[in-house]
Amino acid sequence: MPPDSRKEQGKYPTRWTKGMSGNPSGRPGKGAEIRRQLMDLTPDAMRSITEGIKAGDTACLKIWADRCDPVSKTTMPTVEFLADTTDLTRFSMSVLAAISRGEVTPDIGAHIINAAASVARVAEIDEVRREMKEILERLEAMENDKS
Repeated sequence: MPPDSRKEQGKYPTRWTKGMSGNPSGRPGKGAEIRRQLMDLTPDAMRSITEGIKAGDTACLKIWADRCDPVSKTTMPTVEFLADTTDLTRFSMSVLAAISRGEVTPDIGAHIINAAASVARVAEIDEVRREMKEILERLEAMENDKS
């Protein structure tokens, strides 16, 4: 009779060792075979789609547009504006001023401010690490002086 709970399962040995997979080579894949079959069908499929487009079939046109000629991913445009880099607050205010003057779009401005905030967090972490290292060195020097 199988155990009723996980607690009871610990009492019975199993054929699997803890931490070892029961199927180390994994599930056999059929991906390569499916890709080969699709490649064999590609010329016929393209011919059918092309004929459908010529016949005015909008579904074929949509397939072509979605799969054969996809829209390229958008990239962020380069923007130029003067920014006060004295501190994060002044930098953010400079970005907001550039947005209000129309030099930067609001969404790009938000990305710029978020990027600056991320850089500031990284800088803070670096500063804390430097300070911790300095404190540890001073403590070690004080311990060495006592001995």
